[in-house]
Amino acid sequence: MPSKRCQSGTRGIFGMTKEVVQTQEAPISKAPRTGWDWAAIALDAAWFSLFTIWFIGRIFGDRNSLVQWISWIPTLGLVGFGCVWLACRAGDRRRHRLRRWGGLACAALVVGAALRGDFKPWANRVAPSTQDIRIVQWNTDHPSGNDPRSMTALANIRGQYATDLFLISNRGSITTQECVQQWAGPRFFSAGAGPFACVTAFPIEEARVIAVSGQGFDMVWLAKFVVRPPAWNGQALRIAMVDLPSKPTLSRMQVAQQLAAAIRRGDLGAVDIVAGDFNALPGSLILSRVFPTFHDSWTEAGSGLRASWPRLFPLWSIDHVLLAPDMRAVSSVTINPGVSKHRMNVISLRPL
Repeated sequence: MPSKRCQSGTRGIFGMTKEVVQTQEAPISKAPRTGWDWAAIALDAAWFSLFTIWFIGRIFGDRNSLVQWISWIPTLGLVGFGCVWLACRAGDRRRHRLRRWGGLACAALVVGAALRGDFKPWANRVAPSTQDIRIVQWNTDHPSGNDPRSMTALANIRGQYATDLFLISNRGSITTQECVQQWAGPRFFSAGAGPFACVTAFPIEEARVIAVSGQGFDMVWLAKFVVRPPAWNGQALRIAMVDLPSKPTLSRMQVAQQLAAAIRRGDLGAVDIVAGDFNALPGSLILSRVFPTFHDSWTEAGSGLRASWPRLFPLWSIDHVLLAPDMRAVSSVTINPGVSKHRMNVISLRPL
């Protein structure tokens, strides 16, 4: 007999044939990208790119002249951009979880860096001492060195902080003896050295230019002042003041070499503090190589916002007060004087 074809199916308990129905799931097609999706991709790309460039700048700093310009990307500016990214993207839970959490990790790193080096919401609590002296470092810049409003700002700081010593860069007519007695009082005297002025009621024993090099806006200025605070039991306070080139494309390594050569050529000698407009960020090789044993006063005892330039929207810390190992900063704040392109640094220090 001819063979019968096997029928597709299974036989049930009643002998009836049950057809097997095979179903195949249809592929789920992704929804087309909308304009908002493309905007999110662009925002993510901008955030991760900017973070990567900033992070490279933080690692290399200004040690390499080829990439030193990216070290000037302000951390506080990146915090601001991160807040914009966070507001636009952190709540989007539909897709791209890896990008969302990676972006949040980057934002946390940036905020941590800002709290470590740019902003401290609390102040150190240190018991006062009779040896504490209060110093103001300020680059009045042109034309604020001749502006009567600068005198008002200095008088206000003098009254608010009971300042003992003013270190002024790019001095003008406000540091003449007649003007000084108007805003500081009759006990204060002014001594000048190049573009710098030291204004204090302490005896001033030395005021001289150590060295100057370069031309135009690329000049390196270095001066020295020696004063003798009465509360220091005869110990002198030896001050070096610097003013360095502001051109961002100029190699910081070259500036550091110029400053080191100026120190050797002018025989600066031992100093207790170094103050002025360095036009260099914290951690710059200008600070670490030229003054390797000195420490930063704001890092030790600072509070509030650190950045000193530009005054209206401060993003960069380019004005510094460095202390020798045998000096201690008790407090350090940055004040908006309402005039000049730079903010003031107000430091309280004592000898160890």
